[in-house]
Parts: sequence; C-alpha cells; structure tokens
Amino acid sequence: MVFLAADIGGTQTRLLLGEPCATGWRCIRQQSFLGHDYPSLEALLEVFLAAGERPQAACIAVAGPLEGHQVQMTNLPWLLDAERISGQFGIATVRLLNDFAAQAYGLNALPASDLCTLQAGVPQADGVRALMGAGTGLGMALLVPCAGQWQALPSQGGLADFAPQGPEQLALCQALQSAYGRVSQELLLCGHGLERIYSFLNGAGVLLNDASLSARAISLAAEQHEPLACAALAWFAQIFAASAGNLALLSLAHGGLYLSGGIAPKMLSFLQSPAVLEAFVNKPPMRELLQSIPLHVVLNEQLGLFGAASLAAQLCCDLAATSGRSAMCAATQDLAAQLRPNAAVGTA
Repeated sequence: MVFLAADIGGTQTRLLLGEPCATGWRCIRQQSFLGHDYPSLEALLEVFLAAGERPQAACIAVAGPLEGHQVQMTNLPWLLDAERISGQFGIATVRLLNDFAAQAYGLNALPASDLCTLQAGVPQADGVRALMGAGTGLGMALLVPCAGQWQALPSQGGLADFAPQGPEQLALCQALQSAYGRVSQELLLCGHGLERIYSFLNGAGVLLNDASLSARAISLAAEQHEPLACAALAWFAQIFAASAGNLALLSLAHGGLYLSGGIAPKMLSFLQSPAVLEAFVNKPPMRELLQSIPLHVVLNEQLGLFGAASLAAQLCCDLAATSGRSAMCAATQDLAAQLRPNAAVGTA
C-alpha cells in the first residue's frame, strides 16, 4: 500500500511516496519543488504523480491554519481542500495538518546526530517539547503528553509581537513600526527579516527593495567575515534565542526547546555564541528555570516531511486494518491516537 507525504512551506514543497514496513515506513521516491512555480498543489501533484502512481493515503503538512477540511496557505496563494484532492487523485484518505505540528510529531524519533545541543539542561522524558522554526516565515508548535500518547498542538505564535531587548533593538523596532505598522516576531525571524536587520545596520532603513542584499548573500558575506553581515546574523541569532526563551516560558518545555527550519542549521556558529544562550535565559526571575530547559538546533531540514510520512504510514495501516490486512502495520499502530485530533479527511 503506497502513501503520499507532503511538507508545503512558503518556498519549498517536499513530496514523498512511501509504504509502511516493519520499521515504520520506507521511501519509494522523494522530490522537492519551488511552490511559486505552480498555481496550485493539484498542478504540482499532476507533475509528481505523472508516472501513474496512485497512493491510497496522503498526509499533507501545510504552512497555514486549518479550517475544517481546508487550509489557506500563509505564504503561497494556494487553497488546499482535502476532499478535492481526494476526489481528483483517487486517494481514499487525505489528511491536512499544520506543518509545524508535523515537525513536532517527528521530534521523538530524531537521532542524536540530527541535533546540535546548545544547552543540555535537565530534560524530563515526559516533559512538553516546544518547536520554533525560521524560514520563509516563523512557525511554532508544541508536543505534549496526553493519555499515554504524544499530541501535537499547532500554533500561529510566530505572528505574536516582537519584544525588543535593549536600546539598539528598540530603535530597530521603532523603525519597523514606522514602516510596517505592527511589528511581529516573523517580521524579523525569517529570510526577509535577516535582510531587514542588515539594511537597518547599514543605515538604509528597513523597507526592502530590489537593491536590498538577499539573505543568502548576507550569509555568504558572513562566511567571509564581512563585519556588517556578521553583525546582522549575530542580531538575528540573539532575537531568535530571546523569542525561543519566551516560548519556553509559555509552554514550560521541560522536554526541550527545538530550533528548526531552514535558517538555524546554516548559522550554527552564531547560535553557539554565549550571547545567544544568554538571550535565551536572561528573563529574571525565571533564569534558573530556563537554564534547566534543554535547547537544541534541529539539523535535519526534512523533519516535517518525515513526520508527515510517519502519519501517512499510519493512515495506510488504518485502511489495511479495515480490509483485514493489518499485520504489516504493527510497527506503526502506536501513532493512531496522535492522528485523530488534527486531521481533515477526504474520502474518494
């Protein structure tokens, strides 16, 4: 039985065909696309499934808030409808979930080699895990224990207000407020956010234009030790850590706070700075509590896709069970309780 897993971000769309196996699932085929090159997910799936594969189940992780069986994407002009996808492609069961909820479901299976620990803390095996990732936008999710299972809670916390620390960040916040009105965390903690920080430090303001240096160009300049680019990344890292500290306080993430997304693994040397860890814990009178919370960087950028694949494999198991073929799915049955609260379902 074949399944489709998808992780749809604001920039990249990652697709995977797989099948359940004794260890959970195995990949048959995987491919990445630039979402902006396609008018809809259906148009992209027509390309990906051009060889004629017809999966029986699909789990689609999406950067946007769920509303019933639909998701309006935040950073792409796509409206996803589970029932429409199910009908068009003959997929018996289609489930949509928040992309960071999918990442959260992948956390417990991450090997140590996929993590860089910034602070060991005092981890609690049954403690809440919090996830925060910067890329095209800023996403968050929690993974909480519930009745012996793990439940992912999606969030739109990336759009919460930015809290500047110190006079320099306050000046940045005031410039952003003048230019954009409201200053959210996502306005800074994303690719364009790095560009805004660099432009501000360069004295060019925070409104971006065609002449603005791209996030990639800034990162490459920092690799060459260009002072302004290094300063921009240092600011980004400290703001990132301070926001992560806020999330750790909100969630009491004694199971760990995880920094994910496409940006964090590429700026490890800046995130490993003592000033970054200080920004995470410097929230008196809760400094000691924050020092007990593990802080990690997720090095595997495919966390969301693999989380979606694990859930899609369970969907296949559910379908197999209804037709008396559940033996092949024994290794993934423990995911059943995780799936049900978060899904939009379409039936072909």
